[in-house]
Amino acid sequence: MFRLALAALLISTPALAGKHDASWNPPARFDNAYTGKLTVIKLPQKQVVTACAKLFASYKVAAKSSFTQRGCAAITGKTSCTVIVIDKPYALATPKAVLRHELGHCNGWPANHPD
Repeated sequence: MFRLALAALLISTPALAGKHDASWNPPARFDNAYTGKLTVIKLPQKQVVTACAKLFASYKVAAKSSFTQRGCAAITGKTSCTVIVIDKPYALATPKAVLRHELGHCNGWPANHPD
């Protein structure tokens, strides 16, 4: 019975990386729709790691991928950006929250998240 109650609690707990998470969301000036050509690729988390490493290498992005990576973005042209995101919640992040974060990078938010 305890396990069932615990499972119900965990399922109903919202992801932390979302609407009101200031440390995850881009600053207001970068937190808007991307106006160029946007390519969004949704993958299982384990594939995100490999795909992001390839994306970074292809476009000479200085960032590195990690085993817990939830997404990545690269400017792929003057008016184009490619975003790779998880296809389902992972490590307290939803695909929607990850997409919002990565769109901030498409809009110019630096990878070191200065503000």
